[in-house]
Amino acid sequence: MNFTEAYEKRKTEFEGYLKQFVSELITFPKELLDAVAYSLLSGGKRLRPVLLLEAVRMFGGQADACAVNFALAVECIHTYSLIHDDLPCMDNDDYRRGQLTCHKKFGEANAVLAGDALLNIAYELIFGAVRLGNNEARYVRAGSALAAAAGGNGMVGGQVCDLLPDAGVDALQYIYEKKTAALIGAALRAGALIGGAREEDLQKIDAFGKLFGFCFQLRDDLLDKDTEDVGKNTYLHAFGQQKTAAALKEKTVAAIELLQNMENAAFLVELTSAFMARDI
Repeated sequence: MNFTEAYEKRKTEFEGYLKQFVSELITFPKELLDAVAYSLLSGGKRLRPVLLLEAVRMFGGQADACAVNFALAVECIHTYSLIHDDLPCMDNDDYRRGQLTCHKKFGEANAVLAGDALLNIAYELIFGAVRLGNNEARYVRAGSALAAAAGGNGMVGGQVCDLLPDAGVDALQYIYEKKTAALIGAALRAGALIGGAREEDLQKIDAFGKLFGFCFQLRDDLLDKDTEDVGKNTYLHAFGQQKTAAALKEKTVAAIELLQNMENAAFLVELTSAFMARDI
Protein backbone atom coordinates (compact mmCIF):
# COMPACT_ATOMS: atom_id res chain seq x y z
CA MET A 1 0.00 0.00 0.00
CA ASN A 2 1.48 3.36 -1.02
CA PHE A 3 1.20 6.54 1.05
CA THR A 4 -1.79 7.96 -0.86
CA GLU A 5 -3.73 4.74 -0.27
CA ALA A 6 -2.67 4.63 3.39
CA TYR A 7 -3.78 8.22 3.98
CA GLU A 8 -7.06 7.69 2.16
CA LYS A 9 -7.73 4.61 4.30
CA ARG A 10 -7.21 6.61 7.50
CA LYS A 11 -9.29 9.49 6.20
CA THR A 12 -12.15 7.19 5.15
CA GLU A 13 -12.05 5.50 8.54
CA PHE A 14 -12.43 8.86 10.26
CA GLU A 15 -15.21 9.94 7.86
CA GLY A 16 -17.15 6.89 9.04
CA TYR A 17 -16.77 7.93 12.68
CA LEU A 18 -17.80 11.49 11.80
CA LYS A 19 -20.92 10.52 9.86
CA GLN A 20 -22.03 8.25 12.68
CA PHE A 21 -21.48 11.02 15.21
CA VAL A 22 -23.43 13.59 13.17
CA SER A 23 -26.32 11.14 12.88
CA GLU A 24 -26.55 11.15 16.69
CA LEU A 25 -27.09 14.94 16.98
CA ILE A 26 -30.83 14.52 16.42
CA THR A 27 -31.82 16.46 19.53
CA PHE A 28 -30.48 19.74 18.10
CA PRO A 29 -32.96 22.25 16.67
CA LYS A 30 -33.25 21.55 12.94
CA GLU A 31 -31.74 24.88 11.89
CA LEU A 32 -28.68 24.28 14.06
CA LEU A 33 -28.32 20.63 13.09
CA ASP A 34 -28.46 21.50 9.39
CA ALA A 35 -25.70 24.11 9.73
CA VAL A 36 -23.49 21.89 11.89
CA ALA A 37 -23.92 18.82 9.68
CA TYR A 38 -23.35 20.83 6.49
CA SER A 39 -20.09 22.26 7.84
CA LEU A 40 -18.74 19.04 9.37
CA LEU A 41 -19.52 16.90 6.34
CA SER A 42 -18.34 19.31 3.63
CA GLY A 43 -15.12 17.40 3.00
CA GLY A 44 -11.55 18.48 3.57
CA LYS A 45 -8.27 16.75 4.25
CA ARG A 46 -9.19 15.63 7.81
CA LEU A 47 -5.54 16.24 8.57
CA ARG A 48 -5.87 16.99 12.30
CA PRO A 49 -7.86 13.86 13.26
CA VAL A 50 -5.63 11.70 11.06
CA LEU A 51 -2.56 13.13 12.82
CA LEU A 52 -4.11 12.61 16.25
CA LEU A 53 -5.04 8.98 15.63
CA GLU A 54 -1.66 8.29 14.00
CA ALA A 55 0.13 9.69 17.06
CA VAL A 56 -1.98 7.41 19.27
CA ARG A 57 -0.86 4.39 17.26
CA MET A 58 2.72 5.61 16.99
CA PHE A 59 3.15 5.46 20.75
CA GLY A 60 1.47 2.11 21.24
CA GLY A 61 -2.16 3.07 21.78
CA GLN A 62 -5.33 1.96 20.02
CA ALA A 63 -7.91 3.93 18.05
CA ASP A 64 -10.56 3.07 20.62
CA ALA A 65 -13.65 5.05 21.60
CA CYS A 66 -11.65 7.50 23.71
CA ALA A 67 -9.17 8.23 20.93
CA VAL A 68 -11.97 8.62 18.40
CA ASN A 69 -13.71 11.11 20.70
CA PHE A 70 -10.58 13.24 20.65
CA ALA A 71 -10.27 12.94 16.87
CA LEU A 72 -13.88 14.10 16.50
CA ALA A 73 -13.24 16.92 18.97
CA VAL A 74 -10.28 18.33 17.07
CA GLU A 75 -12.27 18.27 13.83
CA CYS A 76 -15.15 20.08 15.53
CA ILE A 77 -12.76 22.77 16.77
CA HIS A 78 -11.20 23.14 13.33
CA THR A 79 -14.62 23.33 11.64
CA TYR A 80 -15.90 25.95 14.08
CA SER A 81 -12.82 28.06 13.32
CA LEU A 82 -13.48 27.84 9.58
CA ILE A 83 -17.11 28.89 9.98
CA HIS A 84 -16.10 31.93 12.03
CA ASP A 85 -13.15 32.77 9.74
CA ASP A 86 -15.54 32.98 6.78
CA LEU A 87 -17.95 35.42 8.46
CA PRO A 88 -18.41 38.94 7.05
CA CYS A 89 -16.69 40.43 10.11
CA MET A 90 -13.63 38.24 9.49
CA ASP A 91 -12.49 37.10 6.00
CA ASN A 92 -15.95 37.58 4.42
CA ASP A 93 -15.76 34.53 2.15
CA ASP A 94 -18.66 33.27 0.06
CA TYR A 95 -17.25 29.84 -0.75
CA ARG A 96 -15.16 27.16 0.94
CA ARG A 97 -14.13 23.91 -0.76
CA GLY A 98 -16.33 24.87 -3.71
CA GLN A 99 -19.47 25.16 -1.60
CA LEU A 100 -21.30 28.10 -0.09
CA THR A 101 -19.90 29.06 3.30
CA CYS A 102 -22.08 28.37 6.32
CA HIS A 103 -23.28 31.96 6.72
CA LYS A 104 -24.14 32.22 3.02
CA LYS A 105 -26.28 29.08 3.18
CA PHE A 106 -27.85 29.39 6.63
CA GLY A 107 -27.49 33.06 7.54
CA GLU A 108 -24.94 34.86 9.67
CA ALA A 109 -26.64 34.30 13.03
CA ASN A 110 -27.02 30.56 12.48
CA ALA A 111 -23.40 30.34 11.33
CA VAL A 112 -22.16 32.04 14.50
CA LEU A 113 -24.26 29.71 16.62
CA ALA A 114 -23.17 26.64 14.64
CA GLY A 115 -19.56 27.57 15.38
CA ASP A 116 -20.40 28.08 19.05
CA ALA A 117 -22.11 24.70 19.15
CA LEU A 118 -19.16 22.93 17.52
CA LEU A 119 -16.70 24.34 20.02
CA ASN A 120 -18.87 23.14 22.89
CA ILE A 121 -19.45 19.76 21.21
CA ALA A 122 -15.68 19.35 21.19
CA TYR A 123 -15.50 19.72 24.96
CA GLU A 124 -18.45 17.38 25.45
CA LEU A 125 -16.51 14.79 23.44
CA ILE A 126 -13.37 15.35 25.48
CA PHE A 127 -15.19 15.02 28.80
CA GLY A 128 -16.91 11.94 27.41
CA ALA A 129 -13.51 10.41 26.73
CA VAL A 130 -12.37 11.28 30.25
CA ARG A 131 -15.40 9.46 31.65
CA LEU A 132 -14.90 6.47 29.36
CA GLY A 133 -11.26 6.31 30.38
CA ASN A 134 -12.08 6.42 34.11
CA ASN A 135 -10.63 9.93 34.46
CA GLU A 136 -7.17 8.82 33.43
CA ALA A 137 -4.67 11.67 33.70
CA ARG A 138 -3.51 11.24 30.10
CA TYR A 139 -6.99 12.10 28.79
CA VAL A 140 -7.17 15.16 31.00
CA ARG A 141 -3.77 16.29 29.73
CA ALA A 142 -4.80 15.63 26.13
CA GLY A 143 -7.97 17.67 26.59
CA SER A 144 -6.00 20.48 28.17
CA ALA A 145 -3.65 20.55 25.17
CA LEU A 146 -6.52 20.96 22.72
CA ALA A 147 -8.24 23.62 24.85
CA ALA A 148 -5.05 25.67 25.16
CA ALA A 149 -4.33 25.46 21.44
CA ALA A 150 -7.84 26.63 20.55
CA GLY A 151 -7.93 29.64 22.88
CA GLY A 152 -6.48 33.09 23.34
CA ASN A 153 -2.91 31.81 23.61
CA GLY A 154 -3.41 29.70 20.49
CA MET A 155 -5.69 29.76 17.48
CA VAL A 156 -7.92 32.64 18.61
CA GLY A 157 -4.93 34.77 19.56
CA GLY A 158 -3.38 34.13 16.16
CA GLN A 159 -6.61 35.05 14.41
CA VAL A 160 -6.84 38.34 16.32
CA CYS A 161 -3.33 39.32 15.22
CA ASP A 162 -4.06 38.23 11.66
CA LEU A 163 -6.92 40.75 11.53
CA LEU A 164 -4.66 43.67 12.42
CA PRO A 165 -4.08 45.80 9.31
CA ASP A 166 -0.62 46.83 10.45
CA ALA A 167 0.57 43.60 12.07
CA GLY A 168 3.77 43.66 10.01
CA VAL A 169 6.46 41.12 9.29
CA ASP A 170 7.45 40.70 12.94
CA ALA A 171 3.98 39.37 13.76
CA LEU A 172 4.01 36.66 11.07
CA GLN A 173 5.87 34.13 13.21
CA TYR A 174 3.28 34.53 15.97
CA ILE A 175 0.33 34.37 13.57
CA TYR A 176 1.56 31.22 11.84
CA GLU A 177 2.49 29.47 15.07
CA LYS A 178 -0.80 30.29 16.77
CA LYS A 179 -3.48 30.46 14.08
CA THR A 180 -2.43 27.33 12.16
CA ALA A 181 0.34 25.40 13.91
CA ALA A 182 -1.11 25.44 17.43
CA LEU A 183 -4.09 23.16 16.75
CA ILE A 184 -2.09 20.87 14.45
CA GLY A 185 0.56 20.52 17.14
CA ALA A 186 -2.05 19.95 19.82
CA ALA A 187 -3.64 17.15 17.79
CA LEU A 188 -0.28 15.40 17.68
CA ARG A 189 0.41 16.04 21.37
CA ALA A 190 -3.06 14.83 22.41
CA GLY A 191 -2.63 11.66 20.36
CA ALA A 192 0.82 11.06 21.82
CA LEU A 193 -0.51 11.50 25.36
CA ILE A 194 -3.39 9.11 24.71
CA GLY A 195 -0.95 6.60 23.22
CA GLY A 196 1.25 6.75 26.31
CA ALA A 197 4.25 8.72 25.04
CA ARG A 198 7.11 9.45 27.42
CA GLU A 199 8.05 13.03 28.26
CA GLU A 200 11.10 12.99 25.99
CA ASP A 201 8.90 11.79 23.12
CA LEU A 202 6.36 14.51 23.87
CA GLN A 203 9.08 17.14 23.51
CA LYS A 204 10.01 15.75 20.10
CA ILE A 205 6.43 15.52 18.89
CA ASP A 206 5.77 19.07 20.11
CA ALA A 207 8.75 20.36 18.14
CA PHE A 208 7.67 18.40 15.08
CA GLY A 209 4.09 19.69 15.33
CA LYS A 210 5.25 23.29 15.52
CA LEU A 211 7.39 22.88 12.40
CA PHE A 212 4.78 20.86 10.51
CA GLY A 213 2.04 23.41 11.21
CA PHE A 214 4.28 26.28 10.13
CA CYS A 215 5.17 24.43 6.92
CA PHE A 216 1.53 23.66 6.26
CA GLN A 217 0.69 27.38 6.29
CA LEU A 218 3.65 28.24 4.08
CA ARG A 219 2.50 25.66 1.55
CA ASP A 220 -1.02 27.07 1.63
CA ASP A 221 0.44 30.51 0.91
CA LEU A 222 2.21 29.16 -2.16
CA LEU A 223 -0.89 27.30 -3.35
CA ASP A 224 -2.95 30.48 -2.99
CA LYS A 225 -0.40 32.75 -4.67
CA ASP A 226 -2.64 33.53 -7.65
CA THR A 227 -5.64 34.49 -5.51
CA GLU A 228 -3.88 36.02 -2.52
CA ASP A 229 -5.30 39.20 -1.00
CA VAL A 230 -2.43 41.70 -1.34
CA GLY A 231 -3.27 43.19 2.05
CA LYS A 232 -3.12 39.89 3.91
CA ASN A 233 -0.38 39.10 6.42
CA THR A 234 1.50 36.25 4.73
CA TYR A 235 5.11 35.21 4.17
CA LEU A 236 4.40 35.25 0.46
CA HIS A 237 3.29 38.88 0.57
CA ALA A 238 6.17 39.88 2.84
CA PHE A 239 9.07 37.94 1.29
CA GLY A 240 7.99 36.75 -2.15
CA GLN A 241 7.60 33.30 -3.68
CA GLN A 242 11.28 32.32 -3.78
CA LYS A 243 12.00 33.02 -0.12
CA THR A 244 8.72 31.45 0.98
CA ALA A 245 9.54 28.27 -0.96
CA ALA A 246 13.04 28.23 0.56
CA ALA A 247 11.62 28.60 4.07
CA LEU A 248 9.18 25.76 3.37
CA LYS A 249 11.99 23.46 2.22
CA GLU A 250 14.22 24.31 5.19
CA LYS A 251 11.51 23.75 7.79
CA THR A 252 10.26 20.58 6.10
CA VAL A 253 13.75 19.07 6.25
CA ALA A 254 14.00 20.06 9.92
CA ALA A 255 10.59 18.50 10.67
CA ILE A 256 11.53 15.21 9.04
CA GLU A 257 14.89 15.13 10.83
CA LEU A 258 13.03 15.29 14.16
CA LEU A 259 11.22 12.07 13.26
CA GLN A 260 14.27 10.12 12.07
CA ASN A 261 15.16 8.65 15.47
CA MET A 262 11.58 8.01 16.58
CA GLU A 263 9.96 4.58 16.37
CA ASN A 264 6.90 3.99 14.18
CA ALA A 265 7.32 7.38 12.49
CA ALA A 266 7.38 6.19 8.86
CA PHE A 267 3.83 7.32 8.11
CA LEU A 268 4.42 10.79 9.56
CA VAL A 269 7.63 11.13 7.53
CA GLU A 270 5.76 10.28 4.33
CA LEU A 271 2.86 12.52 5.29
CA THR A 272 5.18 15.46 5.87
CA SER A 273 6.90 15.00 2.51
CA ALA A 274 3.61 14.55 0.67
CA PHE A 275 1.78 17.49 2.23
CA MET A 276 4.66 19.93 1.77
CA ALA A 277 5.00 18.95 -1.90
CA ARG A 278 1.27 18.96 -2.64
CA ASP A 279 0.00 21.02 -5.55
CA ILE A 280 -3.72 20.64 -4.82
